[in-house]
Amino acid sequence: MRFSSIVAPVSLLGLASALSVSEKRGSGQCIPYSTAQALVNDWATTLTTPTDTAVFTNLLAPSFTDTSDSINFIAGIPLGSVTFPSAQAYTQGQGSQQPIGLSILNIDAVTCEGVIAVRWVATVGEAIDPVKGISILYAVQSGSDCDVVGPNGWQLGTLYSEFNSAAWAIDIGGTCTSPAASSS
Repeated sequence: MRFSSIVAPVSLLGLASALSVSEKRGSGQCIPYSTAQALVNDWATTLTTPTDTAVFTNLLAPSFTDTSDSINFIAGIPLGSVTFPSAQAYTQGQGSQQPIGLSILNIDAVTCEGVIAVRWVATVGEAIDPVKGISILYAVQSGSDCDVVGPNGWQLGTLYSEFNSAAWAIDIGGTCTSPAASSS
């Protein structure tokens, strides 16, 4: 008798938790891993082939923002600021840059809600030092599987990227001396 009085409330608690998670997701459907991979590949294309504006249009949600203190430092933008406040700003900013070499090292996490953690390495400019970074992509469902927007109706809503900005600065002809090197 005691066993059933414990199991019933625990079962109801589990059901309530499952329902609340489903409500958080909106449609109750998780982003498929293959769709997350497609989003990462399309994002990489914005860096490796920045003149392909069709990729930008298909990939970026209308509310897209990108924040990167690594880019802000190199570009002279105040740290902590949104780097690209819109899809249009990102398209114009990346579209005016030279293509870079980018290899995806790993997709380390994909959550049901569409948060994707990816590690990468880039070669830029003189390619003196490899530039390693990590990006967190927030995918948003903008349509259904039948929609032509984004991979399977998913688009990139928010992007956070950080990378070795010292290596990047050196690779594009800048200088950077570490405090340890300057004290020797």
